[in-house]
Amino acid sequence: MATARIQLLHLNGPLRGRTATYDEPIIALGSGAGAKVRYRSATMIAGRHAEIEYVEDACAFHLRAIEGAVFVDNQQVREVILRPEDLIELGAGGPKLRFRIQAEPGRLCKPLRLMLQDARDVGRASGPAASARTLMRDLLTSATWQLKVTVPVLMLALVFGAAYVGGRFESSRHDDHARSLDDLKRLMANVEHDSRALASREEVALLRTELKQRGEALNRIADHDRAFYRALDTHVRSVGLVHGVYTLGQKKDGKVTPVVRPDGTILRVEYLGSAFVASSSGHVVTNRHVAEPWWRSREIAPLLAAGLVPTFLHLTITFPGRTPQPVDPATIRVSPDGVDLAVFRIDAGGIPPLPLHQGEARDARGRGVAVLGYPTGVSALLARAESEVTRDVLDGATDLQSLIARMADRGLVSPIITQGALTEVRTRRLVYDALTTSGGSGGPVFETDGTVVGVNFAVTRDFQGSNFGVPIRFARALLP
Repeated sequence: MATARIQLLHLNGPLRGRTATYDEPIIALGSGAGAKVRYRSATMIAGRHAEIEYVEDACAFHLRAIEGAVFVDNQQVREVILRPEDLIELGAGGPKLRFRIQAEPGRLCKPLRLMLQDARDVGRASGPAASARTLMRDLLTSATWQLKVTVPVLMLALVFGAAYVGGRFESSRHDDHARSLDDLKRLMANVEHDSRALASREEVALLRTELKQRGEALNRIADHDRAFYRALDTHVRSVGLVHGVYTLGQKKDGKVTPVVRPDGTILRVEYLGSAFVASSSGHVVTNRHVAEPWWRSREIAPLLAAGLVPTFLHLTITFPGRTPQPVDPATIRVSPDGVDLAVFRIDAGGIPPLPLHQGEARDARGRGVAVLGYPTGVSALLARAESEVTRDVLDGATDLQSLIARMADRGLVSPIITQGALTEVRTRRLVYDALTTSGGSGGPVFETDGTVVGVNFAVTRDFQGSNFGVPIRFARALLP
């Protein structure tokens, strides 16, 4: 059984007054026959309006809007990690539910990533033995039974296979060259032992030259990889977290009057994204759907068609080590090529611009790539912090705006790095398997030479092997 279960209190609508607890890890909410929470008489509810999924490894509940608009605490969301007592609303003025968690008594919930992170931190301070004890203690006290069985088996497999896989993370391409060098050295020893029987002087000289060339190639690869990781350490300073809030209203006499919801509050749509500095003049590159979040939005399109006008109530970008900086919406420029790209301008104040790839993206096909950004928004950032710091930051925040400001003050804003390979290059998009998700939109995609080859813009929700970026040549066209 899962360590926690989904519990919903129906506040209004046809199911009002009911509290239901669900054993399933995924429940669908809607009017269709397959919905676990089904609204038969609600006309505004789509067949599969939304779904809530409990991800046991992450100890988190994910809410996703599927076919209809969803609001959490009066703010529209597409995907969000729920917290206890969150207010969920299915459609503007639709059924409201209070989200709660029913936990199994006596069980702790600690994600595997935090176990590994804690073990690593302990190892750095107290040595590998203490690191191993920390990980085993967490597995015995805080893990699911699947992890208790799987992780020790994997650890044994890694120990016995270390001779084969050692060092592969830092330079996966070294192994073939190392084996080739060893073969050449053995052959050279044989040749020099009895050159009369095995080789001529010319062949010996050729082998010596080849050995030298392969050694130089190996050194170049090692230097290249070290430069790549040094570049990533530097580049994180130039990748910011975008936070925006906008409303829709009626324009009259040059003024926009915001739409008022049935409960008397102003309609507010809040979102997060990623962006990066791309010029010394303060030009920042991101996705168009981050700079103009209503662009190609299925939920917002009917409202725009009805004549409503979007207006920003709040737009900021926060870089590592800095406080949130306001963004002037008037500086936003979108790509004329119709791709998901936009540029806005800020006072960069010494933030170094990222180097952009100048060649053709197809030249990088098959190479490694790294994606920097803020997938899952602030949730992943809080998960990386110490629990005491997280509680202090959350306790002092009243909304997402104040939460980001408090996180910036505590140095918690820093992009997440994921790695993979560039598998396909098309005219208007790149395909790679570096992991990312909502919130990572607008982040830079780095090639192994440390230059930005693309801008992350979309994920394949049900298949992590294909995520998408816009080739950086479209962004270069928007820059001075």
